[in-house]
Amino acid sequence: MSARNCTLLAIAALLSALASTACDEPKKPTAGPDAAAAAASTPAAASTPPAPAKMPEVTLDATHVQMGMDDLLLNVPSYATALKNMIAKYPTASADKVVLNAARNNKVPDVTTIVYALFDGGAKTIQVLTKPRGTFPGQLTLTPDTLYAKKAQPCTYAGMVLKDFAPTFWHIKGGMAKKYPKGMAGPDFSAMHEMWSKEIGSCSSTIFYFSADEGVEWGHAFDLATSVVAAKYNIDTFILLREMPTAGKPVKVGP
Repeated sequence: MSARNCTLLAIAALLSALASTACDEPKKPTAGPDAAAAAASTPAAASTPPAPAKMPEVTLDATHVQMGMDDLLLNVPSYATALKNMIAKYPTASADKVVLNAARNNKVPDVTTIVYALFDGGAKTIQVLTKPRGTFPGQLTLTPDTLYAKKAQPCTYAGMVLKDFAPTFWHIKGGMAKKYPKGMAGPDFSAMHEMWSKEIGSCSSTIFYFSADEGVEWGHAFDLATSVVAAKYNIDTFILLREMPTAGKPVKVGP
């Protein structure tokens, strides 16, 4: 056999061996339809939603409180903690004021709880909107008690609506509380102011603390405070008492 033929035979043998090796190499597995579906169904890693840029209005009725997309029933277990956590989701401290829509038939303790949860959460002032009585204003700006707890003069006035719907007022240091009988349409604020206007000038304090007895609707406490606004006394700071007072007794004006 010639050298040329031997070379050709060697090349042919080499090519045959290479082809056999390529055929014997196992194929790499490919993803089937089930694997693709599983990959598509795998949820993305959960991300924390961004905090709202603007403080929403807060709405309170007889059964629940609503803030932005959050809704909280008043009778849930650990309500105070749940309320605190809900408020913490929002930029409460960065707002100049927080708007609170409060129905007239709310209980005063429920309103007080919301107000001080907002203040403790950083609210500077709270503008309460409630359906007004007669020509009284329909809004009232509340100030946190911590700002004036050590500054309020002893002659500063406090007022409340009693269980029998009689309005009353007295000095925060304690003393005789002047009480006025209920009128035909509820608390008789006209009679109260007729007397109060004669003595309020004796105190230079511009603060008014207020509340109402347990069981009295928020609307009556709101009317008491807005009647003071309507009377145009030298009072520009309104503080809802954190704790329900006793008429005539010294008033706890701070936490």
